[in-house]
Amino acid sequence: MGKLSLLMVVAFGGAVLLTALTMGDVRVSAYDNAVRYYETTVVHDIALAGANITANHLFLNPPEMNGNAWFDGYTTPVSFGGGSFVTNLDSGLTDPFTGEKRIRLRSTATYGDSSYTVMAIMGPSRFSKFAVWAGATASAGAYWETGDSALGPVHSQGQLKTIGSPFFGGKTSCKDGVVYHAGATPIFNAGLETGVSIPMNRNYRRVEDAASSGGKHFTGHDDLWLTFAGDSVRYRRIAGDPDTTVYLPDLAPNGVIALGGHHTGNIYVQGIVRGRVTIGSMDSTAGSRGKVIITGNLTYQNDPRIFPASTDMLGIVAYNDVVIADNSAPTFNVDASMFSYTGGIRVENHNSRPPGNLNTLGGWIVEQVHPTSNGVPLGLPGSKGYKAVIRYDERFRFSSPPHFPGTNAYEILAWYE
Repeated sequence: MGKLSLLMVVAFGGAVLLTALTMGDVRVSAYDNAVRYYETTVVHDIALAGANITANHLFLNPPEMNGNAWFDGYTTPVSFGGGSFVTNLDSGLTDPFTGEKRIRLRSTATYGDSSYTVMAIMGPSRFSKFAVWAGATASAGAYWETGDSALGPVHSQGQLKTIGSPFFGGKTSCKDGVVYHAGATPIFNAGLETGVSIPMNRNYRRVEDAASSGGKHFTGHDDLWLTFAGDSVRYRRIAGDPDTTVYLPDLAPNGVIALGGHHTGNIYVQGIVRGRVTIGSMDSTAGSRGKVIITGNLTYQNDPRIFPASTDMLGIVAYNDVVIADNSAPTFNVDASMFSYTGGIRVENHNSRPPGNLNTLGGWIVEQVHPTSNGVPLGLPGSKGYKAVIRYDERFRFSSPPHFPGTNAYEILAWYE
């Protein structure tokens, strides 16, 4: 019995010792895991901080815009949070559709024995990302009212005036605050930010320059008539003359068609668009010129709401108004982001033409807001003219028609962690 007792004591002691060693290993392993988790979390946060600091610099000082020099990033390690980060910018990327520059931002952090990299792709911000952008002049007299809705981003470069319960489905911003007329209760479904200034980019020669280099630039003292027919376009310069038909990519390889120079005239356009196109009427010498006049339905061959892979995309840029011609149609359809430097969207004979809808798939970027019907202010409906229905083209959040006017800033297009 004595030997058996001794063996039991030895066995028990060995088990206790083994358990103690195992528990020690567990404690060490748990400690190591906690240290690794802490280091991984910290180095991740440092990399994020580096990316955000660099992105903020690009937003405030966009390289190679507004006269700014190129910025390589914070290439010398920056101490942060007990570790450090370096960032690098690569300008060698291009948009596969437009050929425009993209910037790849890499932020690499180190902390202890850990490292982590965050990457972002940035590109020039375009006004086409807005469902509605209204200048200070437009904001002074335009009210959003019950029944009005915008499902994409909205910005007012002045006050945002509301009455009743208009619905804003996208991110909404304004420079000078919101006016709640008569106790208005607008719905800002994706948030509201005030004090935000996004001024109009007055460099209206951008479209004309692109048309002169890789596109089609029309000059001379006549108007321009365009009829899109899928991947072809018919054009003429003098009313009554026969059309010239040409394959669109041959006419304007980079997708930009502009009527520019002094005393040129206006663009008259209608048809069915296939591909990515921007048209611009850029004569700034008189209020009667520099307009885009839409004479009939102007739509995509492949509606992106039905065909999500559609690459059909149209930008309309005018120095003065974009005009919806009076063709007596009860419904007028325009698929495009429409931009006016000094005017707005004007419905011809808005106070006498038959009532109907002006349907837009895209957006309105306007310095002024013109009436589309004979309705009086503050929400009373009109008996003549058009009700404006603006449906946002979701593709414009991250893409744009070729060489569409930009905001002179960069924005984040993709983020990788």
